[in-house]
Amino acid sequence: MGQRVAIVGAGVVGLACAAELQLRGHAVALIDPRPPGEYCSLGNAGCLSRASCVPLGLPGSWRKVPGWLLDPSGPLSIPPRYALRIAPWLWRLHRSTSLAAVRRIADALHPLLTTTIDAWRPLAQRAGVPELIRQDGYAFAYESATAFAGDALGRALREERGVRIDVLQGPAIREFDPALAPSLTHLVLLPEQGHCPNPLRLSRALASMLVAGGASLVARPATGFDVRGGRVARVLTDGDPIEADAVVVAAGAHSAPLAAALGDRVPLETERGYHVMLAAPSVVPRIPVMSGEGKYFATPMEEGLRVAGTVELAGLHAPPDPSRTDVLLAGAKRLLPGLVHGTVERWMGHRPSLPDSKPVIGHARAAVNAIHAFGHGHVGLTAAAPTARIVANLVEGRAPPIDIAPFAAARF
Repeated sequence: MGQRVAIVGAGVVGLACAAELQLRGHAVALIDPRPPGEYCSLGNAGCLSRASCVPLGLPGSWRKVPGWLLDPSGPLSIPPRYALRIAPWLWRLHRSTSLAAVRRIADALHPLLTTTIDAWRPLAQRAGVPELIRQDGYAFAYESATAFAGDALGRALREERGVRIDVLQGPAIREFDPALAPSLTHLVLLPEQGHCPNPLRLSRALASMLVAGGASLVARPATGFDVRGGRVARVLTDGDPIEADAVVVAAGAHSAPLAAALGDRVPLETERGYHVMLAAPSVVPRIPVMSGEGKYFATPMEEGLRVAGTVELAGLHAPPDPSRTDVLLAGAKRLLPGLVHGTVERWMGHRPSLPDSKPVIGHARAAVNAIHAFGHGHVGLTAAAPTARIVANLVEGRAPPIDIAPFAAARF
């Protein structure tokens, strides 16, 4: 018999969890004050990347940080007023950058991410949008041999875990995609990867499917939990409480206080990411392309060309920094020198990130029927459907399809 499952958070992870649970016969309620899909999953680069097992921090990356912070066009920004506050999180990140730690993180992430296409396809098919799960590959583009060599560890981590990588140089790059800048020295192709050309449409399709299947959308914030005898009986909101047999915390960057209410204190931070959406672009890359130097993606989308990326550590409440989108726009024109476009839409969102680049997935400490599913950082879209399968198994009291011990909140 199906259970009543309350899912806190209607971003792409929460939606995928709700869709998988409904597919298995459970009654779901999505609790979120904002419409489905309108948090960070709205504005991501759209990648479905089984290759994203490489963590944010790598050996020696700290030597690059001062240069990045001093460079207005660099891939990392930390406003001075926030640097002291985030120091403990940065120290935890630093402790995760040894080669041994990086290999352990990659070993944990790879089985979670590698099934992304297979896990997403049935959900997208059921939601009526199979065309939004594409598998055309993506690429890393480098403007110098030095930058290419600097990413050697990342390539090795991927290849060691079975990810196919092809490298093009010189004229072969232009033969593959004439839209790319002739100054590029290396193009690293990952042909097994995928992307979604409209993440918001995917989220809305899932939400429509859920409602059609009897799910309820509760447009109120969750404020806590009514825990009785080690189980959550109700999710508290600023209105009527929601009764539930099981609860999933999937509130992205807003998950920390909810997890704490369930006995788990986690060092969750927001990595603020930006994008520019360029309408009517004169050229687009053949497949999504990431700048090896700038760490931003240029992705062909249904509504234009999206250039997304960079990391800004400035908290949940600081206003967006328009200079970060200026960097992305300049980068797009360097990567695609023939680019002419129409209107420019600018966006900022909050990636929910842990300092070891791994999400929190698993049972809460204080309630056996509460499950965490948050903190996916740069791989929220990629990991959403695989996470949903894990969560559904946990709700049903069955073993998850992979080892989730590395994702336990207790690791902190």
